Amino acid sequence: MKKTKNILFIVVLFLVLTSSYAQIAQAENNYKLITTTKNFIAGTNVSISFTSNNTLNSPSLYIKSAYSRTLLSPIIKNNITFNIPDVFSKKAGIINWSLILNGEIIAKNYIEIIPNVPTKNLVETYLGPRSIQAGNRDYTMLVIIPTDKFDNPLPQNSAVKSHVQFLDNIEYTELKTNNLIAWQNITSREKSGALHISSSSNNTTTNELTTVIFPSNPINFLIHANSSHNFADGNELTELITSEIKDEFGNIISDGTLVEFNIRNSKNIVLKTRSSTLNGIAKAKILHPDHKDLWRIKGYVNGLAESNTIQLAFKAIIDDFDVTFSEENRKITVGPLLSFMDQLIPDGALVKLHIYSKNKLVETKSSTSFKGFVKFYISSEFYKEDSYSFKIKALGVSKNIDQINYAKLNK
Repeated sequence: MKKTKNILFIVVLFLVLTSSYAQIAQAENNYKLITTTKNFIAGTNVSISFTSNNTLNSPSLYIKSAYSRTLLSPIIKNNITFNIPDVFSKKAGIINWSLILNGEIIAKNYIEIIPNVPTKNLVETYLGPRSIQAGNRDYTMLVIIPTDKFDNPLPQNSAVKSHVQFLDNIEYTELKTNNLIAWQNITSREKSGALHISSSSNNTTTNELTTVIFPSNPINFLIHANSSHNFADGNELTELITSEIKDEFGNIISDGTLVEFNIRNSKNIVLKTRSSTLNGIAKAKILHPDHKDLWRIKGYVNGLAESNTIQLAFKAIIDDFDVTFSEENRKITVGPLLSFMDQLIPDGALVKLHIYSKNKLVETKSSTSFKGFVKFYISSEFYKEDSYSFKIKALGVSKNIDQINYAKLNK
């Protein structure tokens, strides 16, 4: 009994399907595609037309592209025509369509929208980096994207041109699009300057883009020193000056390049001063020592270049100085301190007083000169009944003072 029912169900299903397929086949025969064009130019009127002997029902057209999808109603006159909306017909690509009648697809196919090449093109360009180094090692890349007036990329192998101007030379290069774009690596030149770049497609030219070629890394350079005298007065300034620093191609290095001057004195202590370049030259100043000394000076552009080594010998400005005790030896006056022309040294010279008790350093007092003199005071509150000796240092010269017994003085 069950077997008989199953057979009956299969027979009924077969008859239904056969009837449905027959209806679809009949519908297909009633609607014939008369639009033979498969390719349409973007921006033109695009329509799909059918003939039909079915006057009772009107079909719909379902269209789908990469941008959107929609269902269209027909315009029925002599034929059944579906007009493709502009939003679809202006964008290049495949449009798949399906003709639908009573909920069933009775026909389907596709059309292709191709770029409108004859119209005036639009051109997008990208350039970077916008600064590169001189020489034949660095480069900037130009990317060109030509499109039609509806922003559709042009077909494969469409011709575009790049224009590159540097100094007195202009280069024109023809490129072909590949995967929607064209590109070119533009190598830097040995001379620094600006690369002016533009591109064109189908009589459309882009705006000018610029990449600056900066000088390459600096090479070794020379230094020299300028000073009005070579006396160690602790007051005069010596100016350290580089030669015109250039790269390997003869370009003057970029303004603002930092040059550091290392100064090693006779005690192997390193002093430093630095300056940035202007028009390839760096100038830095440093104060003279306040005692006889020998300096060895070398300049560096850190990690890239270095200079020759120069020597500066500074002469002592004094051989001796006077020390006067007064006010029961509580007041110590150093001076007058005279410079190399027997003039008073400039204010601010450092003088140190070392105070010893039983050959042990008790205190070091420091003071600066004023009108050629320095004065120290030995306080009776701290230095009472004892004997002290003194060592005075001024401008690289030392002077020892024998022991003075303050206990006797207080009595």
